[in-house]
Amino acid sequence: MRLHGIVTIVIVWCVAQLASGTAQNSAPWKRHAIDASSIGADGVRTADVNADGLADLVTSWEEGGLTRVYLAGRANSGEPAWQTITVGKSPSAEDSVFVDVDGDGTHDIISSTEGDDRRILVHWAPPRRSYTRDSEWRTETLYSDGSQWMFAVPMNVDGRRHADIIVGGKNTGASVGWLESPAKPREVRDWTFHRLSSAGWIMSLIVIDMNGDGRDDVLLSDRLGELAGVRWLENPGPNSPHLKAPWKNHWIGARGREAMLIDAADIDGDGIREIIVPHYLNDDFRLSIFRRRGGPSPDEWDEHSVRYPAFAGRPKAVTVGDVDLDGRPDIVLATARQLKAGLEKRGIVWLRFRDSPFQPDWEVFDVSGPEGVKFDLNLLLDVDSDGDLDVINSEEIGDGRAGLGVVWYENPKRGPATRR
Repeated sequence: MRLHGIVTIVIVWCVAQLASGTAQNSAPWKRHAIDASSIGADGVRTADVNADGLADLVTSWEEGGLTRVYLAGRANSGEPAWQTITVGKSPSAEDSVFVDVDGDGTHDIISSTEGDDRRILVHWAPPRRSYTRDSEWRTETLYSDGSQWMFAVPMNVDGRRHADIIVGGKNTGASVGWLESPAKPREVRDWTFHRLSSAGWIMSLIVIDMNGDGRDDVLLSDRLGELAGVRWLENPGPNSPHLKAPWKNHWIGARGREAMLIDAADIDGDGIREIIVPHYLNDDFRLSIFRRRGGPSPDEWDEHSVRYPAFAGRPKAVTVGDVDLDGRPDIVLATARQLKAGLEKRGIVWLRFRDSPFQPDWEVFDVSGPEGVKFDLNLLLDVDSDGDLDVINSEEIGDGRAGLGVVWYENPKRGPATRR
């Protein structure tokens, strides 16, 4: 009788966990190392820099003070492998991104640094034939005004030949702005900064047409101060007299909260992208989907909350993709894992909805297991070419200690799964 009671309690607890979207429904995915030879891997970005059909990677090692490119390939066994190129020094770098800065057809790299360095760096790539030679890369300061820089994305703001750069910073005097490319981009002193908005601590910058006028705007998340939350800056157009002035700000949501690395995706299949936001305030962790409300105003959004997984750490980043191959979008959530009351947290999980993405209870599945403390941007790529999306991330751990580095998690590919 006593055993029956215990079994009943366990069954009730499991059902309750499933209903709340917090159950751990799977074993962790197999983890593979790409690079763990330095300290403080801080975010991974991607582009096919050699046009071979494989996604190459770039990351900065914040405490190691290096920026590295990883050229994707295959080992003799057929397994994924990467050739490592150290493209330059980048002390206290928070982010690196591929950009053909000078328009020569080769991917250069922009690194954003904070700490005591506080610069936007450009790592000039050598010609394609010598791209892999570390010694032939050259690093210069593209811009420095004493600000701490956190993130950058390319955007052709003025409609001229070369890519401009959208940049975002943090702390005192922080801003979002664009660096205007001059006629000769390699003349770094000729680049001009235009301030678009004040900022607190920029996490995401996404170039996207938010109002359907055919012009790319800037969607952003900010985690600090009066401008904390998710909003977008409206591009007035290349012929506007306001192009080099502050752009009009439009709020979306999570105001006053620490809005982390976000994604924009059509999660309900209606042809309109939603904004998926991990955010928190103190110990109140949340995951929200902001859906544009019908009507003429671009500033009307409805917030739909997804119940936050109990065994996931503090919110850090979300990415949307079809993880289980059932034709519907899922969410991959990366976190800064925490241990509380003996509960072992997970650094990366993925979630799928049952009937509607706007219902609060999503099923939750483990990806990373308990190893790793501080994850960053997710990349969803078919790393091993087996037809499903794997997860690439970086884990820096910080405080001078080596983390897992740049890693990828192999999707077990169970095939299309039946939703409960």
